[in-house]
Amino acid sequence: KPATTVRIFDRNDYYSVHGSDATTAAREVFSTVANIKKMGIEPNRLDYLVLSKGNFEILIKKLLLVRRYRVEIYVAEGSVKGSDWSLKYKGSPGYLSQLEEILGEGLGTSDDTTPCLMAVHIKTDAVTKGRLLGVACITAGDYQMSVTEFTDDDLLTELETITVQMAPSECLVPISEHDDYKALKKVMERTNVTLTKLKKAEFSTEGLIQDLNRLLKFKENQQQDANAFPETRKEVAMTCLAAAIKYSALLNDSTNFARFHLSTIQADCFLHLDSAALSALNVFPELGDTSNGPSRSLYGLLDKCRTQQGKRLLAQWLRQPLRDLNLINERLDIVELLMSNSQLRLQLHEDHLRRIPDLQALARRLTRKKANLQDCYRIYQAIKRLPSLLRCLAEAEHATVHSSITEPISELNEDLGKFLEMIETTVDLEAVDRGDFLVKPSFDEQLQSLHEQLEQLQSSAERELNKAAKDLGLDAGKTIKLESNPQHGFCFRVTLKEEQSLRGNKKYTIIDAVKAGVRFKTKALENITDEYTTNKSMYEKEQDKVVAEIVGIAAGYSECLFCLSHILSRLDVLVSFAVASSIAPIPYIRPTITEENNEMVLEELRHPCLELAEGVSYIPNDVVFKRGM
Repeated sequence: KPATTVRIFDRNDYYSVHGSDATTAAREVFSTVANIKKMGIEPNRLDYLVLSKGNFEILIKKLLLVRRYRVEIYVAEGSVKGSDWSLKYKGSPGYLSQLEEILGEGLGTSDDTTPCLMAVHIKTDAVTKGRLLGVACITAGDYQMSVTEFTDDDLLTELETITVQMAPSECLVPISEHDDYKALKKVMERTNVTLTKLKKAEFSTEGLIQDLNRLLKFKENQQQDANAFPETRKEVAMTCLAAAIKYSALLNDSTNFARFHLSTIQADCFLHLDSAALSALNVFPELGDTSNGPSRSLYGLLDKCRTQQGKRLLAQWLRQPLRDLNLINERLDIVELLMSNSQLRLQLHEDHLRRIPDLQALARRLTRKKANLQDCYRIYQAIKRLPSLLRCLAEAEHATVHSSITEPISELNEDLGKFLEMIETTVDLEAVDRGDFLVKPSFDEQLQSLHEQLEQLQSSAERELNKAAKDLGLDAGKTIKLESNPQHGFCFRVTLKEEQSLRGNKKYTIIDAVKAGVRFKTKALENITDEYTTNKSMYEKEQDKVVAEIVGIAAGYSECLFCLSHILSRLDVLVSFAVASSIAPIPYIRPTITEENNEMVLEELRHPCLELAEGVSYIPNDVVFKRGM
């Protein structure tokens, strides 16, 4: 296996890593190889490292998201001591879906980017005999597929631009010794993208249309045939899409069906950026630099975002600078408003946006049927805040804000009204205040019946408390108390001072004696505990069924939540720009952009990160480009 693939063995209570992988893991998790041990007899002694669940999760995240390595997790068939191990999970920088089951939905989505998988195929154009590239990208986090085809030069300049714009974590290519793929490898190395080689058969389009018919979300009244999409006529790009779909095993998970959107990559809409330009301009911090300080990169300087989706969109915008004057001015109009209206800026930044959860991640949990009541409640809280956010935005009386932000949010707020009603009808909101996320017993007849039985048993336990208090001459609720815990169920507790009243009394069985007092029970209380435990187990099973129904209904709102997440992330980034501008040592100004491309005049030009760097002096320069000069 390649050194960039790490194999981990699941031993139920812990994990182990062996050989050279043990050295890699030790350096990533502990920053030292001192923890490595040896097993076996010379000359076959083997290094190994034991990892707790917490350290295992740290290792997985570092390998996939920082190092861009691949991971394979093996489990024992039958006994752990047996020698039969099989591959259970695998993950790579562009394919994290299987590991969500282990590490949760946050893997990848809490990073600055949502993991993107790219596939590239190079062929000879039948007409021009030039180099024709097909590219496909799949972003499973927000169910997007995008493709393009183009001719390129020997250095694959256009491919590098698209790679910078799309920011894939991993690139799939067919096995080939052709010089073009050597150039492609250099592009991926410069852009820090993991390269994975597949058999050429993986790039076959056989059965692709049927696969797309299952995966794509069609509009109402639209013919349920992927052939209707113009993108499917890009033959080389379709070979890439076929390879990416197979590699990411999208068809193995039915929650992916009728979810994906297919579009064309619009590279011409954005400024041409390659990896050298990104590096020279310090757009992002260097790989491995976790400080993300404002003086280290443009991203660090501008990142005042309050939401995770905002941080991801900011990274995307920095990779995709706009060229359309109208779209640029739309953003600048809103930033200028926020700069001039400090009250609005503060309300949005300090109050509204900081209370918005990662709606994209929560919507994905809903679609994958992995959500729970707490997730539904977090979405409920975000939607409940929308009316006050809309009132705040309306006070600005700004046409661009109204058309691009307020109006779309208002429409989504209406669409999500039924979601609010469902949560208020089904979730016990009083229990939420106590930190419990429960279904209202009154919502389901079976739940109501079991709930009443549990309450009756609770009352029976309290009657036993009064009986014991009377028998021992103690004060119920004060010198003798009723307690309940998962280990012992219902039990009584008296202080150590009152313990002598129990001595020699065969009615009571002492459980334990601790600093807090002596815990004990009676036979009647033990019977109540047994019955209560049985009923509570039945209640939880019944509640799980109801929760599954609620999550299933909530999943129907996921499309609205993805849209809401996108609009709020746009607002978050624009507010972030305004905040960064307002706190700059020398406040930023709005540039004057004209439609004529005759000149570009930049006065007192300097990199904004220099202004924040301590102990650095600089001389600003004027830069003037004029046609004909």
